[in-house]
Amino acid sequence: MKSNLVYLGFIIFFLSSCGMNDFAEQSELGNLKVLALVADTPEINAAATVTITPLISYPDGGDTTLNYSWQACPDPGIDFGAELNCDSSSLLTLSDAGTFATSALSSTNYTGDATNISVNIPAGAFTYLATLSSDIQYNGLDYILFLTYTDPTNNSEVSALRRVKLTTKGASELNTNPSTGNILFDGADLSTYPTVTGDMTVATLSPSETYQLETSSGLKSFNEDMFISWYASSGEFQFNRTDIAESNEYSPGNGSGVFVIVYRDGRGGVATRLVNF
Repeated sequence: MKSNLVYLGFIIFFLSSCGMNDFAEQSELGNLKVLALVADTPEINAAATVTITPLISYPDGGDTTLNYSWQACPDPGIDFGAELNCDSSSLLTLSDAGTFATSALSSTNYTGDATNISVNIPAGAFTYLATLSSDIQYNGLDYILFLTYTDPTNNSEVSALRRVKLTTKGASELNTNPSTGNILFDGADLSTYPTVTGDMTVATLSPSETYQLETSSGLKSFNEDMFISWYASSGEFQFNRTDIAESNEYSPGNGSGVFVIVYRDGRGGVATRLVNF
């Protein structure tokens, strides 16, 4: 019953760690990508404005202007085959559009935070939640943001999806974002671009937490499934995804670029770290 975040074409972040060439490109930064959609409050128990910060990357695009549009609504039933849109939830659908100039990210290899999205989740969403079964009320109803970026100049487009959990849990039970420290190369801070092959790890990752879900046999405890997604604009990682305890071998490229990690707790919490050379 866990709901994982889904980003970048809706499937990229479900890919497992793998050293095969088929998966190497998932860690390469160049084309237009949404690396993460970070919600300041990934789980809420009352009407609130949730701020979503998109972490995007587009080194190949250079200075250009992206168009973006989004819709947000209660989960239309994606896990049961519903289309990836809010057409069936018109009364509770939010939407907006705008533009983003990538020149704002030129100093970091066109990788970084884009314009924040404010999702004003209404009281009506919780009125709807109250009509559902008690286990859904406690475990949570997904309020889903569908986001699309388009570069009309270079004919590029990418879509992403973000879930915010609506629940009746008490404030002390609500999920929050994890935290992450610096990216390390062979045990030291990544302060210069690597010139040799070595192991990358991450310092001071917050540990997994225990949480509860309502099941047919009552409340049961679960542990978060923490993992790190790795990205670089040059060079190559052995894995595109690792768990907390794993290192990730990195082979350097052209001597400059940007590195990004995205740390997820498997149920909506996200933390990111970017290092640029």
